[in-house]
Amino acid sequence: MRAPTRVYTSALPRINLQFLADMQRKLVDSSPKTQVFCDTDSGRVYFSLVSGGYSATINGVMRVIGVTITRAGFGYRRWYICPHCGGRVAKLFIGRKDVGCRKCWSLHYASQSEDEISRLRRSVLKQRHDLWGDDYPPADSLLNSPLKFPKPAGMRWDTFEKKRSRLLKTESAYWRLKEPRDAKGFARVMRKAEASMRSFERASKKANTRLSVEHVRAKS
Repeated sequence: MRAPTRVYTSALPRINLQFLADMQRKLVDSSPKTQVFCDTDSGRVYFSLVSGGYSATINGVMRVIGVTITRAGFGYRRWYICPHCGGRVAKLFIGRKDVGCRKCWSLHYASQSEDEISRLRRSVLKQRHDLWGDDYPPADSLLNSPLKFPKPAGMRWDTFEKKRSRLLKTESAYWRLKEPRDAKGFARVMRKAEASMRSFERASKKANTRLSVEHVRAKS
């Protein structure tokens, strides 16, 4: 079997913008020596406030993570600055002795190795999860139509209909590709089953012929 040549984003733990917001809230009025930490599969990471951002220390190695702000609608959005390439990113990945962005770690998204059907399926499930969350089991099965699902509590009707319309278009594209593949797969299975049956019948006839010949010889 060919050895895998790609390493995916799931291989390393990460910190996202929600983590940045939580860290900022905890350290905003703290003294320079105050630290917060989080435990990851790569080890415990310590964070502290420094000029222009935060320091991240893991297994004795320290990296300075800058923070920048961009305008978003009527507010602002904060971003990490990768300590290696200086790029603006929403996630940083944590190794055993380093912190960096996806590109600096040479990580790939799983979807980059998927065919179109798999990517569409992933998109459908993500959109369903975004609309109905983890606590609505009917949304986990693609055999259940989203037209039968209720509007999530607190969501505006126009927002719900817009998101559901986008979901329906994605699901339609998914089924247009999947159904012909399923039909081909079923036909292939049936051909194999029929071939196996014919082979079994031929073997049975040969066995019966041998038994008949031996029976005649025994009588003579």
